[in-house]
Amino acid sequence: MRRWKRPEQAGATVRVWRLRLLAGATFLLFLLFGVRLFYLQIIHGERYAQAARKQHVQKVSLASQRGRIVDRSGQELAVDLPQYYTVGVYPSKMTPSEANHLCQRLADFTGRPASHYLRRMQSRTGFRYLEWRLSEEYADELKALGLQGVVLERTSGRFYPYDRVTSQLLGYTDIEGHGISGLEIYCDSVLQGAKGWETRQRDGSGISFWDPLGGFTAPQDGGTVRTSIDIIAQEMLCQELDSALASTQAAWVAGLLVDPRTGEIIAMASLPDYDPRRPDAGDKTNHKMRPLTELMEPGSIFKIVAAAAALDQGLARPTDIYDCEAGAWRIGSRVLHDSHPYGLLSLEDVVVHSSNIGTAKIADQIGPRELYRYIVRFGFGTTTGIEFPGEGSGLLRPWDTWKDIGRANIAIGQGISVTMLQMAMSYAAIANDGILMEPRLILDWTDAGGQHHANPPREVRRVMEPETARLMQQILAQVVKRGTGRAAALDTVTAIAGKTGTAQLPNLETGGYYHNRYMASFIGFLPAHHADRVLIVTVCDPKGAYYGAQVAAPVFRRVLTRLQPADAVRRSWEAEPADLVEIPACFEAADSAAGEADAPALAASGLSLSNISRTPPAAKPDANPHRVPDLTGLTLREAVRRLTARGIRASFSGSGLVISQSLTPGEPVVKNSSCIIIASSEIPVDSVATGGPDTPRPPQSRKSGRS
Repeated sequence: MRRWKRPEQAGATVRVWRLRLLAGATFLLFLLFGVRLFYLQIIHGERYAQAARKQHVQKVSLASQRGRIVDRSGQELAVDLPQYYTVGVYPSKMTPSEANHLCQRLADFTGRPASHYLRRMQSRTGFRYLEWRLSEEYADELKALGLQGVVLERTSGRFYPYDRVTSQLLGYTDIEGHGISGLEIYCDSVLQGAKGWETRQRDGSGISFWDPLGGFTAPQDGGTVRTSIDIIAQEMLCQELDSALASTQAAWVAGLLVDPRTGEIIAMASLPDYDPRRPDAGDKTNHKMRPLTELMEPGSIFKIVAAAAALDQGLARPTDIYDCEAGAWRIGSRVLHDSHPYGLLSLEDVVVHSSNIGTAKIADQIGPRELYRYIVRFGFGTTTGIEFPGEGSGLLRPWDTWKDIGRANIAIGQGISVTMLQMAMSYAAIANDGILMEPRLILDWTDAGGQHHANPPREVRRVMEPETARLMQQILAQVVKRGTGRAAALDTVTAIAGKTGTAQLPNLETGGYYHNRYMASFIGFLPAHHADRVLIVTVCDPKGAYYGAQVAAPVFRRVLTRLQPADAVRRSWEAEPADLVEIPACFEAADSAAGEADAPALAASGLSLSNISRTPPAAKPDANPHRVPDLTGLTLREAVRRLTARGIRASFSGSGLVISQSLTPGEPVVKNSSCIIIASSEIPVDSVATGGPDTPRPPQSRKSGRS
């Protein structure tokens, strides 16, 4: 008989099976978890550990600062400062109207078309940089717009304290700090530092913090490059070139100042220039450093080659006579003309009066092969090796391709192309008693590791005998005294030696030359004997007057007139400007010995050592750059520095310490205005000993400054 289970027993059995199934399922689940964990932790554990570290641990790059570029006395010309803002956007977070508004505002700031930024925003990438080197003022205006998707990042940027004055010389960098042009690209390997890194961890909330156990490498800043540029001379040259550009309405003007004894470039500029903060704006041709890159036919300033060759070979003497054919001389089927109908002229007067016919006859006397040899010895037809990218080599055809009229044209500076630097160095060879030096733009540098490297002067070759060079110095001094260069003469007793030049501009489209467009130049050195300055000034395509004597020689005179007082003060110091870093205040005894040694040079410039203050006073605060400074009691050096820093031209009367000035202290600065400084060595003792808080006092140290 079948036995039926009671309901209580049946229910218990079901519960037992359920518990068994649940336990089995739980066991299987844990088994699966165990297998998965074994797979993840043991088999692929390292792979997923690395992925986790990437999410929570970062190796962050630490930026380094780009190195400095300084002038010969240590004044900063280019330096990295945390002053700029970079603008980026997420285009997907902006409406079309907001995007148009942002691009238009950026165009107003930078001068670029708004379409430039709109094209960048149309990129498919999620984030796009639109602009860098944006000032804090402009960044604040963008923040005030309140636009979604705009990102402003404060970054270190390249700062050029002298702005346009050094723009072509220094060049500029890109957003990543790499040099693009000028010295910035030439010295990029020295200026570029090495980035560092550090390890950072990020918690679950996304907050990042430094991991001290993760490793660290400090960034290494770039090195320092010291140039041969004297920033005071650079500013004065730029100011005078700017005036010449405005008065002549020329296509461009340029100037170059060099020390013939060492080849050091003291100042170099051309106008128009460009804004280094906005290098993409404006005409790209204004980026060119024309004294080094622009090829030109030199005209009459090239006539010194034929004259020097004839004298050096003993083929002629300064008194030898040449028939200048009353201003017209037929050579084959062509007729060579002079600007004036000269008759018989000595070799000296051929150069003094710049006779084309006389120079051509001197070239005939030398012969084409020997003339070519001297042209090459002067350094034409090849680059000089200066530390600057893009230097031109000029164009010099082989001597056996010259025809009769071609030989005459080359002797008078047509049919050959040169650079202003080549011309300056050729005159420097004459001023340096016949020795051609290699031009130098970099005096020394310190690399990122702190190691110092010197760049000493280098002699290229002897171009002519010392006696020949001294004869040429005398002849060129007569050019300024009684010839075509009278407009370059200074108002002091200092003798100038130099030469004017006017050349027709070649027509590159149709061939031949323009009949109404000219290249006007003046090049000279001072003093005429034992010179320490060679200056060339070139004016391209001036409107109105176009002779070198009319438009270039006056610029030469104004530049050197302004430079002479600063040069005199510099020569009265014991050390060279490059060495004046920290000199004790009690330097009078050591300084006096050097001053006596330099007395002849000062006398040649019309100044006396007794009239130059030996203990310049401590500089008063120079707080407001938009107001005319109070110069009373300052040295000429410091007064010039403060005026030129504000764009004010300085003129001098007297020497010593400043006792009065034509502009009222505290007035708003007017760019390119002039200030006459009256200086005197007679400073009342009581004004120094018992004056007020602004009383000049002996300094604790004498800084190098700028001169």
